[in-house]
Amino acid sequence: MSWFRLIILSSASLLSVVSASDQRLPMKNVVGIPKSRVVLYQPNGENFQCFDGSNTILFKQVNDNYCDCVDGSDEPGTSACSNGHFFCQNLGYTSEYIPSSRVNDKICDCCDGSDEHSSGVSCPNLCEELGRATRVERERLAAIAKVGFAKRLELAKAGKELKNQKLKDVEPLKEEKTSLETYQKDLEVLKKTAEDLERKLQDEHRDQWNAGQAEIKKKRAADMFLEVDKNSDAKLTLDEVKLLPYLDTDHDGVVSDEEAKNILSVEESDIEHFVASVYDLLKSAKRSFTQEKKLREEEEAAEKEPEPDDDLVADEDKSTAEEPHSNEEVQIEDEDEKMPPYPQEAQAATEEANKFRKLYDETSNKLHEVNQKIKDAETFASADFGEDFAWAPLKGQCFETTVMQYVYKLCPFEKASQKDKGGYGETSLGNFKDWTGAAPRKHSKQTYHEGQQCWNGPQRSTQVEIECGEENEIVEVSEPAKCEYHFTFRTPAACNDPEKEEPLHTEL
Repeated sequence: MSWFRLIILSSASLLSVVSASDQRLPMKNVVGIPKSRVVLYQPNGENFQCFDGSNTILFKQVNDNYCDCVDGSDEPGTSACSNGHFFCQNLGYTSEYIPSSRVNDKICDCCDGSDEHSSGVSCPNLCEELGRATRVERERLAAIAKVGFAKRLELAKAGKELKNQKLKDVEPLKEEKTSLETYQKDLEVLKKTAEDLERKLQDEHRDQWNAGQAEIKKKRAADMFLEVDKNSDAKLTLDEVKLLPYLDTDHDGVVSDEEAKNILSVEESDIEHFVASVYDLLKSAKRSFTQEKKLREEEEAAEKEPEPDDDLVADEDKSTAEEPHSNEEVQIEDEDEKMPPYPQEAQAATEEANKFRKLYDETSNKLHEVNQKIKDAETFASADFGEDFAWAPLKGQCFETTVMQYVYKLCPFEKASQKDKGGYGETSLGNFKDWTGAAPRKHSKQTYHEGQQCWNGPQRSTQVEIECGEENEIVEVSEPAKCEYHFTFRTPAACNDPEKEEPLHTEL
């Protein structure tokens, strides 16, 4: 092959490479994309393939204000695709994506105004101004974080000391628990022995009294039987029962068959049946009748209110004294039915049993307190107070803020509440549930749930957003939904080491 032909071929190859290279140059009119995506918008020949592979179009159709790709990738710089996104470069501030629907809508969304490139609207470039304001704010927050983190280190130290002290206190508490359990078992034996003797002596007294009562009842029942058995035939009939005026419960002056059968449910009753089934009913009916009669007489006397006459009063007192007092008889019977006090020996046994019962109860209460202290200490030591235990000193503290007529309170790890500024009672807004911040910022939010029930609504609950601050304080309270509250709480415990925080964006 001649050298001239080689030159021609070499020149042709070079032109081919240059031509291909020219075709790979990015189009200058592809707006709305970040630098990292420029390579994706270099033409492959004359065509452009949608990112999702749904279509291949001519490259000149990119940003032609017509949506050809399902994923909207062919229109990054127009509003043609409803699912598209426009990239705001925003040099000097923060880059961001906005929905394509905002492109060329005559409203400036990007601080550099690039979203209105073809709308005819002239947008001022505010990125430098916003960047300066952002840098000032970040410097302010960094200063707060520096002070707050120094305090967090102090909190962490105090938290670890609290944890160590709690664990240290557990050992003597466990020893005290063992001692109390042994003492409690000894007391249980002594208490049982004393209670057994107490029960034995009381049962003996009660059995003796019951036996005496049975004899008294038998005698009184026999006397009443003879009183009611008008024909003395040792049998009680309904006709004889109907002669008893105190069975006239409806006060119509006549004892009906039904009223009599309420007492005597059989045709005839002998003395044994009377004692077992009739006597108590008759006695109760007689007592009720006597008491009602006395009450009626007192009411009638009060209504009449006659002028006092000394002679008449004296005669009435004399006649009343001579009348049989059926009510007094009932009262005597009632007193007989009350068991007399236990004998001295039984009372002494009760005092002894009471002594051991008291000692046993006191020991049980003390043991419960010790167990609770052990549980609280172990729960505290195992609780999530952050990796460095900086949150631990806040447990047991409460913080308040006033919003309009309400005082809101947050007791970290315990509860959230609300009360009227002029009132006393608190309304529970929830009890501590857990840390609920999204990873990796788990300790940026707490949830409090199962608060007081709302009227026709759910139980109250509170979300607590946590921010770094130089002091512990509630800085904002809102109720975004019915009975669902939102607190913003600032604390040094939430301040991270500024030296380890992510660096600021270079464009700022």
